[in-house]
Amino acid sequence: MASELWTLYSDVIAEPVKWLWYPYIAIGKITLLQGDPGDGKSSMMINLIAELSKGGALPDGRAVGRAQKVIYQCAEDGAKDTIRQRLEDAGADCRNIAFLDESIHEGLTVDDERIRDFISGFRPQLVVIDPIQNYVENESDLQIAVKARKIMRRISIWADTYNCAFVLIGHLNKQGKSKGLYRGLGSIDYVASARSVLQVERSDQDEEIRIVRHIKNNLDSLGNDLKFEIRKKTGFRWLMDQDLEELPTESAAEESVQTIDKLPKNKHELAAILIKRALANGPVESTEIRRIMAEYQIGEKTMNDAKKLIGVKPYRKMRSWYWALPEPEDSSDER
Repeated sequence: MASELWTLYSDVIAEPVKWLWYPYIAIGKITLLQGDPGDGKSSMMINLIAELSKGGALPDGRAVGRAQKVIYQCAEDGAKDTIRQRLEDAGADCRNIAFLDESIHEGLTVDDERIRDFISGFRPQLVVIDPIQNYVENESDLQIAVKARKIMRRISIWADTYNCAFVLIGHLNKQGKSKGLYRGLGSIDYVASARSVLQVERSDQDEEIRIVRHIKNNLDSLGNDLKFEIRKKTGFRWLMDQDLEELPTESAAEESVQTIDKLPKNKHELAAILIKRALANGPVESTEIRRIMAEYQIGEKTMNDAKKLIGVKPYRKMRSWYWALPEPEDSSDER
């Protein structure tokens, strides 16, 4: 037999897993994001897409770095009247987010060659299909194990070949007593083929709060549960541990909204106020400042302008950067 028919594992160059968002979404792999309809799966992804598109911050506060390209293919909302507005409300740079217009590309499926060509040309860091149920040729394909494995295998090859993360959003079935991994709508082979599975649920204590559980990870340890809220007056917001300890009552929430309303509309002024407030009690990690900026949809340039105006003194301690307010007697400009 000719040696070109096989590859020896000794000839394979080992490399670590690359992460878009550790340990939840890996580059070159498939992640499933599942939950009941209306539980905020799309809102969660739009928030993440927005941060990636502008080089903002991940939900845990870690900086994204340079802006990333994203494909967001959504079948349940209109691009003109809904999706673009949601992206802009989340602070996205829509120049880095693309989709295939299904009024032109009819009958699009998740493993369609047109999607492969799109990925090859656009070269995104992330591809989101929302929801997967709308992008299979026949709804019965979701139930057939052989077809499920074939579809997922093809997507997996594309993710690896083009070095991008795939997130497939799916609705859960109505078998409320089933275990999380078995509640996905369709064959268990979809879940088995994904390397990571995230499941969104509503909190029993507050239905406006959602819990994101990491219920499967073949690449690393399971990540901690995450929480976000979607409220009519304040919109989408990731919740940190300190937020959960201090969740306001209804009356306190009203006062909080009124306080937010009194904040300046000018982004530079708002950034300066938020930075001063965050540093009032001493130095803070720069990732926390970026998380706050992301929460108020303030961009990197505006944040840095405010930082320079205030005279913030950054310094490095171990492997982290910290920001501190200047000493009262120190009026020198930052380099």
